[in-house]
Amino acid sequence: MAACAPDRRLLTCACVIGSVIEYYDFVIYAYFSGSIAQTFFPAGLAFSPLALVLATFGLTMIGRPLGAVVLGTYADRRGRLPTMILCIRLMTLGSLLLALTPGYDTIGVLAPAAIIGARLLHGFSLGGEFSSATSCLIENSPHHEARAASWQPIGQILASFLAAAMALALSVVLPPPAFDGYGFRIATLGGVCAGIGGLVLRRRLFSLRSLAPPAMALPFVEPGTLIRTMLVAGMISLGSGITYLGIYMPYYARHHFHIATHTVYLASLVTYAVQLLLTPVRWKLAAYFDRTHDIRPLALGCVIMMILPWLAFAVLHRHSYALLAMPLVFNMAALMYFAALDGFISLLFPRGNRGRGLAIGYSSGVVVFGSLAPLVNAALIAHTGLESIPMLYVAGLAMLALASLLLSARLFRRGATA
Repeated sequence: MAACAPDRRLLTCACVIGSVIEYYDFVIYAYFSGSIAQTFFPAGLAFSPLALVLATFGLTMIGRPLGAVVLGTYADRRGRLPTMILCIRLMTLGSLLLALTPGYDTIGVLAPAAIIGARLLHGFSLGGEFSSATSCLIENSPHHEARAASWQPIGQILASFLAAAMALALSVVLPPPAFDGYGFRIATLGGVCAGIGGLVLRRRLFSLRSLAPPAMALPFVEPGTLIRTMLVAGMISLGSGITYLGIYMPYYARHHFHIATHTVYLASLVTYAVQLLLTPVRWKLAAYFDRTHDIRPLALGCVIMMILPWLAFAVLHRHSYALLAMPLVFNMAALMYFAALDGFISLLFPRGNRGRGLAIGYSSGVVVFGSLAPLVNAALIAHTGLESIPMLYVAGLAMLALASLLLSARLFRRGATA
């Protein structure tokens, strides 16, 4: 039974709040990564600050796949909402650790240990958040699955906008020493407050008991499901690569092109604001997929992203400030692909193993093609000397996404979903 009409807004907010917290924490951690590394790690290590940043940031790669298996299985056996409640508790606890843990100068080695624990908690919880929340949305929105699932990227963009606004405001209000010293703590407490609010929303939704009942868990380790899971990872690759490269552009803009901090944060704010203004377009594209199940707009988005990075590099080579516009240009160009993607990948799985399939496929795509993107690109640039490597990387992911989409469409047309 679908959620009753009066509960629709509550359902949407309760499902999307987890993505908002996830991406808010993600962007804040990236923006303040230098401050976080200097606060919680000892000085004088034989590593650059950037290496420490990538190491602590990348700890979610360890927890996320494990969380995908454990929490995805829990979602299929116990239900979506109990999993969503558990995920948001873990996310909030991880944010609280980051906000309140004293620095290395105060508690010594316990400081990096606490931050490692916080990142592992975040990674574990994120492994199950997307799949349980997206499954809950589409299973309570019959015939409007892609439209309902499109709230997930909207929540992610909103979170990124709020994080950019917070970083910009703190950079204006706080003097540089304070901004570098404890600005990240103030910003992170915003995520803690959102987590508490999200927990209240989800517990309220649970008390209504008006959601579609969970299906009986189906066997997962069989060829068809494993193939769909790998295809989901391939389709997620393009968005993950763009997101992770885009999130590091402020760092490179400030440290390599010496663009002012306020300018970088303002450009990020504009990027997310414009994407929010395009929400009606996203909804129309998602609704079109709900009516027709036509993948041609998604395929066209991939083709555009196979070509656009080459043009972007040509411009960047002449105008360094163009770097600030690339995240917006890439996301606008790929909107035809992203608009209905979450709904499409969700419908690839029967309800009985959707929690595991989505969780493992989505997390694999994020970790392999997103989290590793900065390290892979840095290593390839160092090895080849080609500054165009990041653009080649995005174009390659677009090719992978297109191939995965076309193969998935064949399974979808055969009636692979339940």
